Amino acid sequence: MPPLVCSILRVGRTFHALLSVLAPHNEWCALRVGSRPAAVAILLDERAGELCVPFVLRRPDLPDHPGQVALPGGTVKPGEDTWSAAAREVEEEIGIAADQLQPLGAGASLYTSVTNFHVVPFVARLLAPDPIFNHDPGELVGILEVPLERLLDEGAWAVGNQEWMGELFEWEGSTIWGLTGRILADLLPRFRQALAAA
Repeated sequence: MPPLVCSILRVGRTFHALLSVLAPHNEWCALRVGSRPAAVAILLDERAGELCVPFVLRRPDLPDHPGQVALPGGTVKPGEDTWSAAAREVEEEIGIAADQLQPLGAGASLYTSVTNFHVVPFVARLLAPDPIFNHDPGELVGILEVPLERLLDEGAWAVGNQEWMGELFEWEGSTIWGLTGRILADLLPRFRQALAAA
């Protein structure tokens, strides 16, 4: 088979395998009482048979997590379920319509005492290949797209200078760390397991 056909088949098997290592997107633990509910999305988009993950570069003047590299997402509104919140935030922040997202599942929710956010991370597939992102300049300074293969490379992660920083990932002059790093520390081993089974 031609290399591109093999790549497309491998990508399809990866999406299927991820279903077995994630919680159903509508079944996960309850949020911490009194916390600020939030949801983010790890989006898997296909570019020439390769899976990539877009991150948002937050403005330095924002009140929460200023200047950080983050996953698209934000606060869950009253009466809104967490997946709907994640999908809405994706559309607002990077311009991808909710109907272009296929939820694959959820990872472990995380609580951060510094900002009192309790975050549910979702994994979703972008249905259209080679998406065009359009970031919200009111919240973001840009979008950083990282190949999934590079994120899965354990050698690409380094321990921060301070213990509270956790592991760090450098890409194109930006650093992934903090809450986003903690979310990826839970999900990337699941991805490796899925890829091994694909």
